Amino acid sequence: MQPWTTGSPALVAEWGLDPTVDYLNHGSFGATPRTVLAVQTALREEMERELILFLARQLPARLDAVRARVAAFLDCDAPGLVFVPNATHGVQAALDAIDWLPGDEVVHADHGYGAVKRALLRLEHRFGVRQVPAVVPFPIERAEQVVEAFAAAIGPRTRLVIVDHITSATALILPAAELVALARARGVPVLVDGAHAPGLLPLSIASLVPDFYTGNLHKWVCAPKGAAVLWIHPDWRRRAHPTVTSHGYGLGPAPEFEWTGTFDPTAWLAVPAALDKLEAFGLEAVRASNHGLVQEGRARLAHALGTELPHPDSRDWYGPMAAVHVPWAQAGQGPELTARLYEEHRIEVPFTAYDSRCFVRISGQLYNRPEQYVRLADLLRTWR
Repeated sequence: MQPWTTGSPALVAEWGLDPTVDYLNHGSFGATPRTVLAVQTALREEMERELILFLARQLPARLDAVRARVAAFLDCDAPGLVFVPNATHGVQAALDAIDWLPGDEVVHADHGYGAVKRALLRLEHRFGVRQVPAVVPFPIERAEQVVEAFAAAIGPRTRLVIVDHITSATALILPAAELVALARARGVPVLVDGAHAPGLLPLSIASLVPDFYTGNLHKWVCAPKGAAVLWIHPDWRRRAHPTVTSHGYGLGPAPEFEWTGTFDPTAWLAVPAALDKLEAFGLEAVRASNHGLVQEGRARLAHALGTELPHPDSRDWYGPMAAVHVPWAQAGQGPELTARLYEEHRIEVPFTAYDSRCFVRISGQLYNRPEQYVRLADLLRTWR
């Protein structure tokens, strides 16, 4: 039995969040425990005491040690794992590794992250590359519906398949293993955008074997902002490069990606402290507790809003994050509703848009309490 109670004062005090705000949006930027931030602060002070020693002499070896820890956590080979500031950087590196031709196509779920769709729009403007959506139904009942949507979208001009391991707007866990296998069977490279996955899911990149996998560590691993990773399959390691070229060019993935100019590497170096914290809490206990909060919260919201739940009640479909349809709201009202809840009621929760519909997306973390979701549901019931 875990030695803590979700939402207890002692557990809430582990984070520095504003106590006057019901923070139900861990999924957007995460939140870093005080002890992890203290480690980062100590690293910064150490760096500033002797910058040349820290940055020029010690940093590569220290990053290698962190890399080994993270590679074990994600179950992948360390030589293919590099640190990046966020998953968006990882996506761009994968896109830049391909020699695009006019008429090439990229398959991406219509639930896919907006910033990635913007990156694909840039490819369209530069090279004439087309985005082809895999139309995944929502509500949804079977994982086969996801695979069928991708299978229908992949064609003879497909040069890349992008799989959101967990979607942003709808918080769906997609069957990444099946989708990677599908793309490989069609002879198409695949990038898994795991922005939310590290820490949220038990993850084995070695079992997935994508061409590229990128994920944030600042979300569900609770590392400082600026900590993310990109794993590159051996077939692509000579072709994948960071967006900025510096001294490490041609020396291998780590020298290229991890020194693109002077920067603050302490977010990366503090990742072991975040992993230590999660392991001290008990990672599986954290996952189960967070899922339980969201499981109850989404049921209350659906009842209050008079809407059906969009997918089966299983951890195969969602974890500590879920979306519920807001039937009386338009897709474009999301920012207004988010701002109103915060300004009038001190509740931080995002309203997202998908397929011209509006959804409220809740997250659950150890600092949350069941009554926060009750309060949200009661408020939204009165807005209907």
